[in-house]
Amino acid sequence: MSRLLALAVVAALLGAPLTTAPADAAGTRTWYVSAAVTGGGDGSRAHPLGSLAAVEQASGPGDSIVVLPADRALDGGIRLQPGQVLTGAGPSVRGLPEDAAAPALTNSGTRLGGDAVRLADGATVRNLRVRDAQRGGIYGLDVTGVRVVGNDVAGHNVSCTKGFLIPQFNAPTNVPGVGIPIVGGLPNGWAGIMVDGSRRTGATAYIADNVVHDAECGDGIDVRTWGTASYTATIVRNDVHGLRQGEGLKSVLAIGTQARDTSTLVARITDNRQSALGNPDDLNLGPEGADSEGVFVNGVGPSTIRVVVERNVYTNEDGVGGFSANGLEAVTMGDGSDLSVVVRDSSFSGSPGDVIEEGALGTNAVLRMRLENVVAERSTGVGNTYLLPFNNGDCVLAGSLGAGNDVGLVVRRSVFRDCSSNGLAIGSNVVNGRGPTAAISLDVDTSTITGNAGSNLGIRNFTGLRSLTVRVRRTDLAGSEGLGASLADVAVEDLGWTGTARIDVGGTCIGPVLGLDAVRYDVAARGVWWGSPGGPGPLTVAALAGTVDSSAPLAARPDGCA
Repeated sequence: MSRLLALAVVAALLGAPLTTAPADAAGTRTWYVSAAVTGGGDGSRAHPLGSLAAVEQASGPGDSIVVLPADRALDGGIRLQPGQVLTGAGPSVRGLPEDAAAPALTNSGTRLGGDAVRLADGATVRNLRVRDAQRGGIYGLDVTGVRVVGNDVAGHNVSCTKGFLIPQFNAPTNVPGVGIPIVGGLPNGWAGIMVDGSRRTGATAYIADNVVHDAECGDGIDVRTWGTASYTATIVRNDVHGLRQGEGLKSVLAIGTQARDTSTLVARITDNRQSALGNPDDLNLGPEGADSEGVFVNGVGPSTIRVVVERNVYTNEDGVGGFSANGLEAVTMGDGSDLSVVVRDSSFSGSPGDVIEEGALGTNAVLRMRLENVVAERSTGVGNTYLLPFNNGDCVLAGSLGAGNDVGLVVRRSVFRDCSSNGLAIGSNVVNGRGPTAAISLDVDTSTITGNAGSNLGIRNFTGLRSLTVRVRRTDLAGSEGLGASLADVAVEDLGWTGTARIDVGGTCIGPVLGLDAVRYDVAARGVWWGSPGGPGPLTVAALAGTVDSSAPLAARPDGCA
């Protein structure tokens, strides 16, 4: 049906005169629509159309659709066409009082799967208030060149439809080689803004300046790829808060990224905010507390995912969420995933679980994380449980849970402090697949890791590990409370076997009491400030079936050490 004929049908049904919006130089038109219209209009600003169905039928590719402010939302959802621009008129909907007239959309039915807006190639959605959609607020599948900018999405996924799925895996215990099956994985609710790709290559999505908030059963912003898709996503200046984990779900994500199969996802996540994620729970232990994540990066199978997170602020002032709530988590699953995440100039505070996690949960993965000028602090968890090596409240936790994994962590100019367990913990316990972890490496420089309830630096291997490389320089490691698995500021323990180990913490600050504890590892600790001139005291260093080289101690406290 042609656009003119479609408009004639709509006009006839609504009793409106047959007119069309004037075309611009490019041959496209601008259509106006308003929920305040009781009869049919012609699509002009003076006589807008009165429904999303009418403007969807009348408009064509490349046209602009303007939603006028009203006291109620346009219902039924809208499927955009390639190149269309859907814009809300009036002032920015971000920060508008909830009872103010706004350009608002919803979808209370099942059309379009319950989504309020369905994207198309090259479409833009700007300055809309989207409320209480049955499923997603704004959704696109296998689209490219889409822009979702300056919208306010809340109350989405009323139907509690499952969306982002974190696949099943074995979670480790503190018993070598023994895991806990997470059967069925961790399902999340459908996101307020979501883009999926299964086959498009070279596709792009731009998601900026939105606020996604106050949903009982939905993620915030999710981008997922699978099959053979390749996507580049830019997620900038969004505010996600007040999300809760719905009944029957096991996780809730403020910003989630995932690549599966042989797909590739590149994401730049810049200047975003996440807060108040999870369900109120006084003990923060039960499922009602919610497994909430501020930023989640997930590589599954032989996929490739590259993520850069810059100037991110995650806060959890009230400690809301379950024991597995994290500020940022990057994990690989399945076999052969390739994941890299760089975090710069960002802060994460107050999570009940580990503040930042890097974990190779599957097998034969290459997992890299780099933290530059990052603050991870003030976890509110229960502290060391002596049962699980994760989500005890470490500031930063990195490690391998599967055979053949290669895990690397680089830390520069960062602060990890005042956490309820360790400041920085790395380790290996193979509970997925057979054989040892291939390699774990840690490189820390010019950082502060102090005041944590457990060790400030903890290294523990439970099973087989071919290669361990640790290098820490110009970093304050003193002043832990020593209430974790070890009483020392720095604890290194081999409870399994390690093929090659090089551990060098020279040029740091440790001690003066219960400073370093080494079990079955040799540690180079030359040029350390041990809290007083003359080297470590009698209660500073302990070694069991290992050695500590504490020669050439510093005679004066260096800059940067408390």
